[in-house]
Formats: sequence, C-alpha cells, structure tokens
Amino acid sequence: MVAVLFIAIAAVVIGGLRIAQEQIFAAGREHRAGEAAAEAAAAVIADAYVAELLRIAASTASPRPTPNVPAAVSAPSVRENARLAASDLSSLNGSEPVGELSVRCERGGVDVALLLNGRRYRAGFAAPECSQH
Repeated sequence: MVAVLFIAIAAVVIGGLRIAQEQIFAAGREHRAGEAAAEAAAAVIADAYVAELLRIAASTASPRPTPNVPAAVSAPSVRENARLAASDLSSLNGSEPVGELSVRCERGGVDVALLLNGRRYRAGFAAPECSQH
C-alpha cells in the first residue's frame, strides 16, 4: 500500500516537472522571438537612418544640408514598416504580432522599443547625429 502511494506521488511530481519544463521552454522561445522582433525593427529603422545619410551625401547643394535623423527614423511610415517586419518575424517564431513600437533618437543612438505579449523588448544602434537633438 505504501509503495502504491509513493508511486502515485512520484507520478504527480513527474507530471508537474514536465509542465514546469514546458513552461520554461515556452518562455524562452517567447523571449527569443521578442528579441528577434526588436532586432528586425531596428534593422528597418537603421535602413532609414542610412538612407538619410546617403541623401545628404548625394546632395550637391552648398552648403550641404544637415541630416534630419530624428525625423527620418521616426517617420510614421518607417515606424509602421518596422512594426510590420517585427510582427512578421514574431509570427514566424510562433508569437503574437507586435502591438506598439517606439523610436527614440537621443544620447548618440537610436533606441527601438516594442511591446510583444505584454513585455517590452529593445534594440538599437549608435547614431552620433542623435547627440545633437
């Protein structure tokens, strides 16, 4: 009788451990999906940053205009494209679409933050032009 009780307890413990393990793995997958989504969004924003610098470099005006990096990286169309890229990657990784995305140009860098499944993920890159604003 005691042996049966111990076997039953062991079965419950093993079942609980499996559930806990699955939850840990799911949380890890969700975290990696969020990080990947943030990096995808930052890549789209970085493309807009580089495009603005190339636009200025190609200018023949004298004096050469000053790049408007804050406007370039935070334009609504750029932010929406970044959100869509992040959502696509998030969906491919089995997670929800990205809800909110923000872009900040300050302190010598561009910071991209997004909200995915109630958690905030960030990615960014150096942008010296953001020190001037």
